[in-house]
Amino acid sequence: METAIYVRVSTEEQAQEGFSIRAQEQKLKDFVNVKDWSIYDLYIDEGISGKNITERPAITRMIDDIKAGHVKNVLVFKLDRLTRSVADLVYLIDVFNQNACAFNSLMESLDTSTASGRMFIKIIGIFAEFERENISERVRIGKERKTREGYSNNSGHRSYGYDRAVGERIQTINESEAENVRKIFDMYVNQGMSLSAVSRSFNMQKIPTKQGSIWCSATVRAILTNCNYVGYVRYCMHDSNRNFETKGKHEAIISEDLYNKAQILIKKNARVAPTKKPSLQNYFVNLLYCDVCGHKYKPLNTVYYTKAGDKRKSHVFRCHSKSVKAECDSKSVTAGKIEKALIEYFSQYDEVFESNSLETARLEKEQLNSGAEIKAYKDKLRHLDSREKEVMNRYVAGDIEFEIYRSMKKQLDSDRAFVKAELDKLVVDDSDPRPVTIFHEEVAASFRENWQKLTKEEKRIFLTDYIKKIVIRNDPIEGSRFGRTTITDVEFNTH
Repeated sequence: METAIYVRVSTEEQAQEGFSIRAQEQKLKDFVNVKDWSIYDLYIDEGISGKNITERPAITRMIDDIKAGHVKNVLVFKLDRLTRSVADLVYLIDVFNQNACAFNSLMESLDTSTASGRMFIKIIGIFAEFERENISERVRIGKERKTREGYSNNSGHRSYGYDRAVGERIQTINESEAENVRKIFDMYVNQGMSLSAVSRSFNMQKIPTKQGSIWCSATVRAILTNCNYVGYVRYCMHDSNRNFETKGKHEAIISEDLYNKAQILIKKNARVAPTKKPSLQNYFVNLLYCDVCGHKYKPLNTVYYTKAGDKRKSHVFRCHSKSVKAECDSKSVTAGKIEKALIEYFSQYDEVFESNSLETARLEKEQLNSGAEIKAYKDKLRHLDSREKEVMNRYVAGDIEFEIYRSMKKQLDSDRAFVKAELDKLVVDDSDPRPVTIFHEEVAASFRENWQKLTKEEKRIFLTDYIKKIVIRNDPIEGSRFGRTTITDVEFNTH
């Protein structure tokens, strides 16, 4: 194993405690010979303190060789020869681990290939985690203090309308972007344009975002809710318990009056829920998916007139991909045709459901018969655990030698592995979908028997409670606006 021998001694230590570079070096070379390792190189920092690693050329060279893969083992006389800094020790151990490099200390009998050595690494890991948490906490406190002083923390992602040069603490106005910010607030507040209308306008004018991409409603909303534009800075905006805003040192782009009007409008126009819920009339909303492209069907409540001139509303659904991107050739479908297709879907699977019921009954019988075997194997495992404790106690008390203990332990482990393997064959996996089949059958049977008797309110409740997804295929019919509707799959809610 290619070993790096590292030795260090400060002038003060050599004078007071008699540490000698040559003495350390010789003992370490002898140890390498005993271990039958090979020496890659000697790394010597003479007359240098161990308070840090930044001013030690030899240890810097050793780290470079470790990262290059030349060194696979580091040997020191004592741990404090490597470093006296906990932070530096954490860093070095990380370097060793990341590059598959072992670490050994002669005086502490530390060897990462042994159990005690690995325990030491775990202890170092605890220190490492503690040190990282301290660093994280110091960074958080620093950012919070910086914000309270009026400086923005967004060095990597500057707000649209502002720039900040490297090394500068205060952001400055980017006038061309700032003019677009003023337009966004004016279009939304004074002209009454929606978020999507504003984004479409900017995209049509080929105005890029700060990152050079296209605008969307979320991008426009982010600008309208950014207090940077009225001269404030904010901290931890995604955590309501720690979030705050304070007066910044940068220049504002818009007035506070305009900003406040925008906040009122945004709250007023906010959607109640992220997805539209089924209504009494439109109970298929949010359940329908296109079999062609996989996108969700969206409701389009259209108005038409009968031959007698009466006005009627029609609940129509269209694939979202077809509406927005024109990338799907599926036809629109009415709620009435969906309902007929769903009735047909559940009606034609009577034989399948009956077959599933017979299969479920057979499986239940098998599980019942295997119950006794499962209990017997579990009892056997408990007996093996008890036996292992007994053997351990005898070894600790000195009643049996180590070789006998090791042999008995090996046999117990082998028996336990066999029992667990047999038990795994009998225990039913919780992820097995077969028990859910019973629930599916009950829902399907209930639908076939009761659907046409239900009120609209009851239909809405039924679908919301039991159905998660309905996949529709709507093949075109020549000369018709609508297509031939079939249900290709139904996904149930899991209870």
